[in-house]
Amino acid sequence: MPLLEHVALKALDLGRTQVFYEALGANVSRPAGGQRLFATFDGRTRLIFDQVDFSPDSGALTYLGLELASFDEVDALFTRLATQANIHRDMREEYSHATGPYGFFVLDPDGYVVKVFKYNATEEA
Repeated sequence: MPLLEHVALKALDLGRTQVFYEALGANVSRPAGGQRLFATFDGRTRLIFDQVDFSPDSGALTYLGLELASFDEVDALFTRLATQANIHRDMREEYSHATGPYGFFVLDPDGYVVKVFKYNATEEA
């Protein structure tokens, strides 16, 4: 089965984008003379951001999904991001005792929506 190795996106300010994706737990690097940013998750899938001089059309992408290992990790990341990013939708209460994605949606600095979640496969959390 093929592996999704990367998704290429655009960013207006790579410094702000770097800070945001580091807060999400990505391993971040800036090759190509600093005009490109790689955010790698779990050593496999990468987001590649190219520096642009105009605000990207973040509406062209529905969202990026980032699954964590536990509800506690989701809660900890929510707490950390709530002070520095725009939380778009919090679904933690809705799915704390129901089957579905326990988590939240947050906007990155360029308006891309990132879904941070842990699937709740049972009726009991």
